[in-house]
Amino acid sequence: MNQRVANRVNSIAVSAYKFIGSLLLALIMLGLVSFLSVQGFFLVSRSWVTPTVISPTDPQILTLNTQVAAQTSARDHVLSDRRSVENRISDAERTVAAERAFQQRFLVALRGERDARDRVAQRLSLLRREYNNARAEILQSNRAFAGLARTRTDALYDARLMEQEEKLTINHHLAQLAQSNLSLAQSSADLETRLDSLQREIAGLSAVQSGMGKNETPQGMTSDVLLLEREYTHSVLEQARAEATLKSLQTDLAALDEVALRYDTLIASLRASPYLKAIERDLTVAFVPYENIPNAEQGTPLYSCAAKVIWCHEVGVIGRVLEGEVSLKHPIRQYMLRGVMVEVQLTDAPSAREDLLHLGRPPLLL
Repeated sequence: MNQRVANRVNSIAVSAYKFIGSLLLALIMLGLVSFLSVQGFFLVSRSWVTPTVISPTDPQILTLNTQVAAQTSARDHVLSDRRSVENRISDAERTVAAERAFQQRFLVALRGERDARDRVAQRLSLLRREYNNARAEILQSNRAFAGLARTRTDALYDARLMEQEEKLTINHHLAQLAQSNLSLAQSSADLETRLDSLQREIAGLSAVQSGMGKNETPQGMTSDVLLLEREYTHSVLEQARAEATLKSLQTDLAALDEVALRYDTLIASLRASPYLKAIERDLTVAFVPYENIPNAEQGTPLYSCAAKVIWCHEVGVIGRVLEGEVSLKHPIRQYMLRGVMVEVQLTDAPSAREDLLHLGRPPLLL
């Protein structure tokens, strides 16, 4: 009896062991088949997307915002330097224009001054000729009168026909006549001196005009016109300095424009990130690998499945594609995928937390 019970217990134990073993083997095979099915599905499927929940505190968003702020600040600094260079360019242009105007007016004034002095010299030369002719006649007349008066006075005085006082008076008049002759000579000398001075000034002005901007020293230079030429030379140097500064500043401005353009391009590329666009516009987005893009046209239905590929229901549609490339980890495999972000309009908000959504139709029509 005891042996029969023992055999019965052993039989039940063996049967239970076989059942449990078969059950475990079936579960292992089911898991293996499920794993291989899922892996095989993703190996050949091109109709899935990964929904992405983007938060303003996401590290990638914070990094992008930090980069945008840093590049914007650097660009603003470049633009500030550019405005400063523009102001210096305007100042240099005003200096060049002012110095050119001064030089033109200087030459006009120099020519006018020379012409005016030349006219004065011509009038003085004519006056000198007339004065010399008149002076010669006056001297000749005075000399003849003085000789006759002295001869007559001496004769009358010797003949006792003239008093001493009258003789002294006549001699006094003759002395005044001689003094007038000296005054005529002095006036003639002054006229000659003034005419010579004018001629030297005219020669100096002509020398400045002919030697302006040349290295050699022309004949006829005077100290006064040399100082005038110094003012002109100072203006020329200021103009050359301003033009050199202007050329350098224009080169700096072109370089700053190029740097600002590079910053603008960099900032535009950062702002074009789908992550920033999604945050700025409050969009719900999904990641689409490049190989899945042909199946992710705008308006394509989206399906969510309970077990990745079964028990599916429609949860929304695909919107437009956002510009810019992104990289994301594969929802099943552990490697990175390259692709783009697309807008999605979901009717089932919790679906945004799914690992993946299917495009067009349920994968197994379930």
